[in-house]
Amino acid sequence: IPISLIVNNIYQNYNNLKVLRKNEAEFHWSHIIQYEELRMAVSKLPDGYGVMLLNRHAVKMTLNWLCNTKSFVGVHQKMLFLVMDKYSEDALRKVYPRLNIVIWLAPVLQKTFRPYDTTYMSFFLMRTNMIHALQKLGKPFWMLQADTVWRDNFFNLINTDDYKKNDILLDQQGYEGTAPIRKRTMNGANFYVPVKSTSQSLVESWLSWQKSVYITDPDLVKMFCLRGDYSCDYIPYSLVTGWEWIYGDQKNPPIMIQMDGETGGNKEKVLEKYDFWFLDRNDRCKPDKVSKGVMQMSEGTVPRVMTQSKNREQFYLKLGEILNQIPVFGHYSSIYGGLTSLYLQFF
Repeated sequence: IPISLIVNNIYQNYNNLKVLRKNEAEFHWSHIIQYEELRMAVSKLPDGYGVMLLNRHAVKMTLNWLCNTKSFVGVHQKMLFLVMDKYSEDALRKVYPRLNIVIWLAPVLQKTFRPYDTTYMSFFLMRTNMIHALQKLGKPFWMLQADTVWRDNFFNLINTDDYKKNDILLDQQGYEGTAPIRKRTMNGANFYVPVKSTSQSLVESWLSWQKSVYITDPDLVKMFCLRGDYSCDYIPYSLVTGWEWIYGDQKNPPIMIQMDGETGGNKEKVLEKYDFWFLDRNDRCKPDKVSKGVMQMSEGTVPRVMTQSKNREQFYLKLGEILNQIPVFGHYSSIYGGLTSLYLQFF
């Protein structure tokens, strides 16, 4: 039975990779870089600008983030929103007409993403193509995600000049109280991309791998960094943590919390239970809700909401910690675990 499962997964992943390579025709970096609207938008932005990617299914989450950061001077002006459909542009401009928005139509990415399906993995492949194209335009930038909560203006509180020697600056899994074995390991949601030649080589490498192995880019970058192939550094936990901070002692509140870890859908309802949903029923921004959520971060009183997804995530994270501490095996598991993690999803 195990052998048949492995063979079946190899066959499925081979077919999935064929779909990914076919989908890439809609967002190959060589086409993106020639898009005049994108080139003009980037030329008007400063070094270290932020980038968010979204389709219609992430509009509400993006509006929630825009509400959260509305009072932070200069944040919206420093952002570039790359949207995959006209609906997303119209919905964002209806509330924030001056946003920097560029449309790159990608029909294959119009569906709701499901973890590890071909649409989800095609999104990661598109993100890497977009990163490579933006690098070629000559300005360093931040890749950011909307399912985050900001306590202050993150852009003003990190000095990227301190990381000039590095090829990439990454967010980390977990928080300060996380087991040492998991620290300095890419989380994959918020990271800084320089434009120097070694940084471009890193992106080219992970782009090549994504088209050959059915794996997400965070697992690939983790492999490159832990092997020492490239110079990687990590954003301090005082600035960015994962959702696990909420389930720790909630001391030393970060500037930004990455609120992923929900794989069962209904993320908006779950964020509401954390008091991190800042919109009313008509998707209008409620500043009083933002104040309450930010205050709870500052005071360390964020509700510890337990969901089936969170329980499952905590179990897998703990299992990974145990495996990575096994002599010899753990060393290779920590580096190459992402190559096999997808198979475990099917067992």
